[in-house]
Amino acid sequence: MPSSSINEWSISMLTGGVPINFPYSNITASIFSSDGRYLIITLTHQIRIYFISTKQCIKSIDIDLDDLIDLKLDTNNPNQIILFKQFGEIITINYKDKLIDPIISTTTIQLQPQHNFLSVVCVKHNSFIIVTGKKDKKKGSSPHTRYILSIDRTSEATTTIGEVQNVLLYSISLDFKKIAFVLNDHKVLLLDLETYYNNEESKVEELITKELISFQYRSPITSIAVSNDSIIALGTNSGVIQVIYGGLIINNDKTQRVLKWHIEQINALQFSSDNNYLISGGSEKVLVFWQLETEKKQFLPRLNGVIDKINIDNYKNDYIQLLLRTDVNNYEVLVLSMVDLVSRLSVNTIRPKFSNNLKTTLVKTKKKVAKDESFNKLKLNYDYSCKFEIHSKTKNLYFPNESQIQSFDLVKNEQSFIQNAASTISTGKVRSETNLIDPQISLLKFTSDGEWMCTYDEVANSEIDSVISTNEKQYALKFWKFLENDKDKSWEVTTIIMDPHGKNSVVSLIPAPTSYFGGVAFLTADNKGGVRVWRPTFPKEIYKTTTNKSQQISWSLRKFKPSSNTESDAISLSWSDDSSIIFLSHECSIICIDSKTFEVIDFQIPVLTESKIRSIQYLDNKLIVLSKTRFFVYDLIKGELTNLILKISTTSGASNLITIDPIKSLICLAINYYVEKEDNLQVSSKLYLFKPNQLQPIFVQNHPSGIASIRYDSGSFYLVDLECRVGSINSTLLNVEEVSSITNDISQMLINAQANVDLLSYRENNTKSQNGKIEEIEDSSTTKKVIDLHTFQPIFQNLNGLEIENIFDRITNILK
Repeated sequence: MPSSSINEWSISMLTGGVPINFPYSNITASIFSSDGRYLIITLTHQIRIYFISTKQCIKSIDIDLDDLIDLKLDTNNPNQIILFKQFGEIITINYKDKLIDPIISTTTIQLQPQHNFLSVVCVKHNSFIIVTGKKDKKKGSSPHTRYILSIDRTSEATTTIGEVQNVLLYSISLDFKKIAFVLNDHKVLLLDLETYYNNEESKVEELITKELISFQYRSPITSIAVSNDSIIALGTNSGVIQVIYGGLIINNDKTQRVLKWHIEQINALQFSSDNNYLISGGSEKVLVFWQLETEKKQFLPRLNGVIDKINIDNYKNDYIQLLLRTDVNNYEVLVLSMVDLVSRLSVNTIRPKFSNNLKTTLVKTKKKVAKDESFNKLKLNYDYSCKFEIHSKTKNLYFPNESQIQSFDLVKNEQSFIQNAASTISTGKVRSETNLIDPQISLLKFTSDGEWMCTYDEVANSEIDSVISTNEKQYALKFWKFLENDKDKSWEVTTIIMDPHGKNSVVSLIPAPTSYFGGVAFLTADNKGGVRVWRPTFPKEIYKTTTNKSQQISWSLRKFKPSSNTESDAISLSWSDDSSIIFLSHECSIICIDSKTFEVIDFQIPVLTESKIRSIQYLDNKLIVLSKTRFFVYDLIKGELTNLILKISTTSGASNLITIDPIKSLICLAINYYVEKEDNLQVSSKLYLFKPNQLQPIFVQNHPSGIASIRYDSGSFYLVDLECRVGSINSTLLNVEEVSSITNDISQMLINAQANVDLLSYRENNTKSQNGKIEEIEDSSTTKKVIDLHTFQPIFQNLNGLEIENIFDRITNILK
């Protein structure tokens, strides 16, 4: 393989993963800077710094944050943060200054096996106070011994200053002076470190004040918080909060009491910095404020996810930080003002809906690998794919996830909006409501012009409805119009078609090519091979109102091919570029349908695979076929296979792992496989770029994580991996044909940009106003910039997906 062909392509990651949940720390994946102006957020592969007043990310630092357990601001330097990892690694990073390498130092503390870092109590000028111990292996809390260590920042020497046995949960007060441990014998151990901090040089454990308090409420404890003045709150799985008063006050007349409002498990508790309020949250998605003296309550309902963490930062104690669980392994960081409870910042990453949970299925697969020595690691046992589409107008990524669609802006690297595509319970589900099944969006596509979106969702009957009809589902095909003039850019549903294929479920959905009524049509196929074409009906001019609302446009069925009797989930559709032929794969066979008459054409494509066909795509008079065991290209003109034939193993979602570039006539394919790393089973992948008639790939790239989906848009391939990151595969060499197609536009832009810059230069270089006087400056002709080929080379970096108007800004900046 020529080296030049490899160097033409490169892969780059565009997002940094999801916010990290620190299970033993109080913080919500984020901390404030010392001046309270910036929020520093840790993602799985990136650190992001947000400017609170503008809600914009001003800096990102790419770094692998595996095994990160806590994050603190450095008390010795406010421009630095300190990262603590589970196995004793401590990393100091300068997040503020412009440095080539932001990592200032990395040290590793030698720990005993039972002393893995769990969370950091505080960072002092000369030491770190850290809680260590074993992590819980199972879901929930089990009794373990916890150690409190002091680590000298200079010598790195460790000293054990406390040991507590049979600990279920623990929490640290906002001033870092109190630590409350819940023990498995219905007792709470309260430690006061204030005396120890004042006499830290002596390093005597006896300086720590201890108080053991019994509590009566017997429900399992799921969360804990301790205030600066020694009040302890225990959250339970029944929704009851027990308040305990500590502090060794002799005349303490306050007895233990309970607070009741929640009816589901309480995941998070936190006291306000003035000790007057207790804040709680859980699966109801409602934040509750308790005034401790009066027990009056205030609510903030309908948050975007289950509340998993609540924190108040000492550097910004008028703000509340929340960690909201939006999916099984995905989180949102929400910052609220304590004054008006209005959101000041919301940080969301992409929300793909994977077919299976990676962690739980890998545990099952690891057991099979241990038992079977002949286990094939190239064959995945589970499907980990997801669906996403790229909107051709805004270039936003769209992720269907249960009943919602997330629109994600890659340029700003933030969520644009959430589109509710089906009605659900907006607040969290509680008790019997958990039996209600939300609609699931399984298919989503756009027309080529981006004006229309089609979604398909299904909902199974609940247990109550199933008394009459068992195991039945309702299906809905919805057509949406893009509201471009809307300030927030959203979608409006125009037509809803219930059960579009009767009682058969739709398993394939594609847009029409531009040659078919301008591409404003969709094609659907059901699980029995029935095919239907949907097109809009536009109102006549005489019936149009001045507002011309989009509701006047309705979609309807135009043509159809009846279903067969054979039911299968292996159904795929493709449409020729001239829109004359529709290709339908059903199990192992492929048939051709005349798009005008919708009759099956007597053109038999031979059975080329003995396994289920996952995907078929049309490319330059060739049919790209991906099945369970084979990947090949069939030339429709010659009636024969090309040289591209591979034997592979794919899962049921393999259609998400292949896409085509119709301009360059390229095929992008991702292959996932198992790898063993440090006695752990993981999923990695390889990315291939093929020409349809060549067996040898033009590009091969290993990726450390599995690939869940690949899509093409505007000259680039975009991927989503199993770590919730977005990457792109781009050509590093500028295609000659692409350059020639925009030469005239760039030429005109050069003239306009040069004139614009000359005008600015004339104004700035010939006159200067200072103290009301006009001064002569050096003639601009003597400082003209030398322009050659290398001057404009940066313009063509990452050109893919960039609108032609935006190139003007790049040219202007270079000519300045």
